[in-house]
Amino acid sequence: MNKEKLSLWNRDFELYISYSCYPGEEITEIQKSAAQEFCDDTSVAVAALDELKKYVEKTSDTGVKANEIENVFKFVMPKSIFVPRTDSKIVAIICNYKFDKENGIAVVFENGQLKEIGPQEIIL
Repeated sequence: MNKEKLSLWNRDFELYISYSCYPGEEITEIQKSAAQEFCDDTSVAVAALDELKKYVEKTSDTGVKANEIENVFKFVMPKSIFVPRTDSKIVAIICNYKFDKENGIAVVFENGQLKEIGPQEIIL
């Protein structure tokens, strides 16, 4: 695992990048490319902020409204980047989540587009 400095939702982070690999396997070129492209240009994550706020609204137990969230980090805190072993460029931001402390959430991107937001199990 290596650390990468990147900006997510107007805040700078230094996050570990982990790759899905069995012992003895090498990281694939697709995985390397997916991670590099995401870290070089996090605009796809910035564009997903509204969807992330909607997810918080939908799953909160306190009546949080998406349009009232000024600081998403009160609810969601990125902790790492995960790159699964697939045939397409998939990258997930693995986050701690206030309303699901046990499972957290994953914000998943595929080929430069938001794919889905959900519990970390959707990607791990």
